Amino acid sequence: MYLSPEDGLVALPHGPGPEWARTALDLSALNEHHEGIYVLALNTPATAQNSIDTLYRNAQHFGITLDITRRPFIGDAARRIAPALDGTWEVEIGNLQLPESDARQRLRWAWSAPDDSLSYTVGAYGTQMSAAAFLSHEDGRELVVAERPWDKQLLVGALAPHVDFPSLGVRPPASIVAPTEQAALEKITRTLLPFYDRALTEAHLLMLATTLARARKAHSSAEHADLMPLASALRQHAPYLIQHLRSTLPGSLSAQSAAALDHAEETFALTPPAEDRAASELLDQWLEHGTRLTEMTRSLDHGLIDRPSPSPAQPVLPQPPSGPTSPSPNTPPLSRHHR
Repeated sequence: MYLSPEDGLVALPHGPGPEWARTALDLSALNEHHEGIYVLALNTPATAQNSIDTLYRNAQHFGITLDITRRPFIGDAARRIAPALDGTWEVEIGNLQLPESDARQRLRWAWSAPDDSLSYTVGAYGTQMSAAAFLSHEDGRELVVAERPWDKQLLVGALAPHVDFPSLGVRPPASIVAPTEQAALEKITRTLLPFYDRALTEAHLLMLATTLARARKAHSSAEHADLMPLASALRQHAPYLIQHLRSTLPGSLSAQSAAALDHAEETFALTPPAEDRAASELLDQWLEHGTRLTEMTRSLDHGLIDRPSPSPAQPVLPQPPSGPTSPSPNTPPLSRHHR
């Protein structure tokens, strides 16, 4: 159990009988905000104290131990890092101690080398990791924020947005380790995200090349097969490259190139027609725009696949939310229920 300046009391059920712990938390009026993450607001002391008293009685009844730690909750760190990053990042927190938890399944998508800190920590100390926060961007990028069990440093790494990416031979982005949120933010911005973007660009290019090869095969066939799988693959990979070109090198894109990207985006969004002649024409457009997109990425984005982007301005964490990070005189006396 943690004290969070934003959530109040945060409880993570775990152990050999987590369902009994979850039942005790449910009966004590704690709310499950995320998978296996229960919270109790402390802004109304009387109500909070009643829930805590009930939780203590339920814990005794079910034989559950309440362990309150002074360690910061990983969700607070993630929610402070996310708004300081470029773009909009959604934060979701998961309990890694629940059997077959969704959070633990998502960690399997960690995109890092076998000897990287993220891979090593998950493989060797995964059972000791209490919770993880996942930062998701609308363009498909996803970061995981956790705490290394043995030294309590923040660990941040990248997740693969596609099941085939780790097997493409692309150099995976290395995770970062930092003692503070500010240090983590600086490393994420300076090293992790640029290398992550580089790996994504190369991976999407390779997958787009594979999709275009399938499109050429379909185009040469006398009878066109179902084009929906091709359309789905194009929509997974082309939009990222289009957005990458627009955001990475906006000053280098001529009006003609910008218009070509707009046209490509519209074409890749089209639903394949059933009639063979119309399908053949759409395949022509997919091949034309896909080839052009590949050439633009490799020429206008020249070198970005071989080196990280220049470091942006030094990011700064937002001010922490108002409120105590430890119990105030009006906060219910949690410690007396610790056993």
